[in-house]
Amino acid sequence: MNFHALQTDPVWLDVAENRRRIEGALDVTAFERGDFFVLPEMCETGWSTNAADYANTRDSVDWLCSAARSRQVWIQAGFAEHESDRAGDDRIANSVAIVAPDGSLRAVYRKNFLFPSESSTFMRGNEIVIVDIGAARVCPFICYDLRFPELWRHAALAGAEVFTVSSCWPAVRREHWRTLLVARAVENQCSVVAANRCGTDPTTEYAGASVVITPLGARVHEVLEGSHAATLAFDRTAHDAWRANFSALRDTRTSLLGSITVTRA
Repeated sequence: MNFHALQTDPVWLDVAENRRRIEGALDVTAFERGDFFVLPEMCETGWSTNAADYANTRDSVDWLCSAARSRQVWIQAGFAEHESDRAGDDRIANSVAIVAPDGSLRAVYRKNFLFPSESSTFMRGNEIVIVDIGAARVCPFICYDLRFPELWRHAALAGAEVFTVSSCWPAVRREHWRTLLVARAVENQCSVVAANRCGTDPTTEYAGASVVITPLGARVHEVLEGSHAATLAFDRTAHDAWRANFSALRDTRTSLLGSITVTRA
């Protein structure tokens, strides 16, 4: 099967226009039934601490389910998820949803590591999510999660084979993005499918550079600018052979890692 990192240039806080653009970008990408698309972080609005004021959680998920079902593909997309904490405080999470080709919601992952400007608005996630899509076991992450390798090692040890990353990563740190993604692939012997937004909003220029990477660290396809997809054909035989022949993942000293909840879907 193929994984597609779909790079988009969202219009600031314009949900209807961004959905139109995303569906248009999906439809001009060469795909087959059962392929997996990764969209950027908060793809309906662009990154904003006010995103939840413009996008309703149920409406966002319903739209994603419809988009996946009509094309019979998997879709991972970032959105602002309304949630109440234990004190009853209505806050939001910076989340991604993974939707199956039949239009069912398979999983929601909440960003574990919040950038300082997010922490007063968003609720932090506290688990890893691994989704078995048949051809591979997928683990989603979001943007700033990329800087914390222990999270990714937990996921690899729990069975993840493909890391799917939704991001709004700034242009000023583009080389960090490119370097860290390769590192996460190599050190965990996993493929990486990373969708970042491009363009600008009122405060930030974004890096683009959506990319797909093999477990050996090869950038198979990278989209530097514009709304296009980087595509990876997942090779099960090569993936398993590399892990069998090179023991880095098996040599992990798990006693150094601590623990985290793993949810399987």
